[in-house]
Amino acid sequence: MTIQQCKYVLEIARIGSFSEAAKQLFIAQSSLSAAVKSLERELNVRIFERSNNGVYLTDEGSEFVRYAEQIVAADELVARRYNAPCEAEKLFIATQHYDFIADVFGNFLKNASAERYRYSIKEIETHNVIREVETAYSDIGIIAIKDGDYDIMKRYLSKRNLRFTPILKASPHVFFRRNHPLADRQLLSSTDLKDYPYVSYEQGEQTSSFFTEELTDALGMEKHIEISDRATLMNLLLITDAYTVGTGIMPSALNKGDIVSIPFDSKEHYIIGYLLNDTRKVSPLTERFIAYLDRSIREMI
Repeated sequence: MTIQQCKYVLEIARIGSFSEAAKQLFIAQSSLSAAVKSLERELNVRIFERSNNGVYLTDEGSEFVRYAEQIVAADELVARRYNAPCEAEKLFIATQHYDFIADVFGNFLKNASAERYRYSIKEIETHNVIREVETAYSDIGIIAIKDGDYDIMKRYLSKRNLRFTPILKASPHVFFRRNHPLADRQLLSSTDLKDYPYVSYEQGEQTSSFFTEELTDALGMEKHIEISDRATLMNLLLITDAYTVGTGIMPSALNKGDIVSIPFDSKEHYIIGYLLNDTRKVSPLTERFIAYLDRSIREMI
């Protein structure tokens, strides 16, 4: 199977015709048909069925198209990264879902002086942040580790040639809307929060507690909502009585003061820091971002 064959299948599926797809791809229809037949033989599937109105995907074909889209998208992503002009600055960042990182990145970008650059920041699940740095796709990963999980996480990272450098320790805070029924409290406990919906980031198939981004365990909670992106979290906090537990660092410019944080009664802390791959040389640009990250986070406290 080749990426070109995947592109052929996607174009046929989009247009619904071999002949029209061949025209769009600037190849002979016979060559297109041969490429698809070769792919079907290799995978032992039938991707298309012909009818008087054109061609349509079989059930197996529909499944294959989903995989083909991912393969082609990944190929284009790699091509965009490595085919960019060599003089362009490149910085690829992977991070958990934290508002303060978006704020730090935005200010770093405002101070960028390079004429050409390609910067990327991904907000993804904890295990994917680790994976991004491990595979060297991202130059740096930013995570917060619960101090109770620190030793086991350090061993886990070390086995993957990853080095975690702490920046600071932050106490857990409860986040909710400014007019929340508990907004006048000075300190909150699990008992205070038991009647309110708890929102946390889903971590996919990685269910181990040390991958969770929130300090509070959702087990046993009567009202629990899992989400996958920060925008959904903010909307839920703004229009409901839901809450989440985080580092306590949230630049007011991002939420206009509509979200407040109150200390959570817990002996645990977050250890915020960054991941680097020990098998790679750290670029001057990554070092510059680390210095900016360190300084910016300390200024937010």
